[in-house]
Amino acid sequence: MLNKKKRVFFAGMVLTLALTACGNVSQENSGTESGSQVQNGTEQNGSQVSGSEELTKESQAETETQEPEPVITEITISAVGDVTLGTNQKASYSGSFHEYYDKYGKDYFLQKVKHIFEEDDFTIVNFEGTLTDSDNIRQPKEWNHKGRPEYVEILTDASVEAATLGNNHIMDYQQDGVNDTFSTLENAGIAYAISGIWGDQYGMYETKGIQIGFVSVNEYYEGTSVYTYLEDGLKTLREQGADIVIACTHWGGDKVHEIEQDQYDMGRWCIDQGYDLVLGCHPHVLQGIECYKGKYIVYSMGNFCYGGSKNPADKDSMIFQQTFRFVDGVLEEDPSAIRAIPCRLSSSTSKNDYCPEILEGDEAESVIANLNKYSEEFGIAFDAQGYLISDTQGEEQTDTQSEVQTDTQGEELANTQDEEQTDTQSEVAP
Repeated sequence: MLNKKKRVFFAGMVLTLALTACGNVSQENSGTESGSQVQNGTEQNGSQVSGSEELTKESQAETETQEPEPVITEITISAVGDVTLGTNQKASYSGSFHEYYDKYGKDYFLQKVKHIFEEDDFTIVNFEGTLTDSDNIRQPKEWNHKGRPEYVEILTDASVEAATLGNNHIMDYQQDGVNDTFSTLENAGIAYAISGIWGDQYGMYETKGIQIGFVSVNEYYEGTSVYTYLEDGLKTLREQGADIVIACTHWGGDKVHEIEQDQYDMGRWCIDQGYDLVLGCHPHVLQGIECYKGKYIVYSMGNFCYGGSKNPADKDSMIFQQTFRFVDGVLEEDPSAIRAIPCRLSSSTSKNDYCPEILEGDEAESVIANLNKYSEEFGIAFDAQGYLISDTQGEEQTDTQSEVQTDTQGEELANTQDEEQTDTQSEVAP
């Protein structure tokens, strides 16, 4: 009985051990398969990560090789000559600037050129006179110009941003007139410049992130002393961050188209010092335009909106424009980016109605023909719309260089032939 129980017990033990062994084997096989799947999964995921890294590196490489687009900024400057908002002390009211203002208001005077000034980035005028109520007239002086302070709105309403005051009329009503003019322009938000005995102010105006600086001097009255003002002004404005600096010079003979030696000397000196543009006034008539070392000297822009005379004999005028191009903040030189828009200081040919207009057709051709004649010595010429069409001076220089090169090559060839002939004769000779 006991043996039977023992047999049964041992049989149960054997069966239990067998089942346990099978279970372990099954778990091992299952774990192996599962581990294989994980391993495969790991390998597949690893392959996917590796591919993503390669794509990322390729994208980064492409990004690094692609250069950013340059930032281009263009600044168009318009400049005009003598603007006298008012009249002189000798003029009667009839037909005067004052009468026209009282009849037609502030919007009348620059209505035909306003669109040009609105479309540019910076408009600068030579303000030839004062804006004051003072009667403290300067004596002795033949012509003293004065306008009402309210006339400043003629400028602001026509999008004029700056005025030069370094001329021989800012002092017409003594220091009172000077101070009144300063405060009137300041209150109107118009930048101005003057250097000399009547004031010391350099102009600065910002547009599109570009700083435009300008210096205004009266060489006509103060002679060579203005060189110091020009030098100090350029240095100061550059230190203040000016990207473009303009020299505005009051110089030359009255009502003459011929340029004086002092103008040549000072204008070219300004460019040599580092000015980007030279704008001249005082002669009351147009004079030539020179491209010197890739930069422009406008020797005289003539009269523009000029209340100083009821009927000037020479009514030719212009709007000088230059477009300055910056690439990533660096100014590029482009001597072709100028225009001399032909104008007349009056809408009437028989009198001064103080309303300058842009000319077309035969009238435009006449003004441009005159300007081309004055600029001929510099090889500068414009078409009837005022666009630059030639720089014959540069062409002549190129032709001269070509001729010199051709002559030199001819001389070298002749010398070579002579040498060869001599060598041959030497070989033949006994």
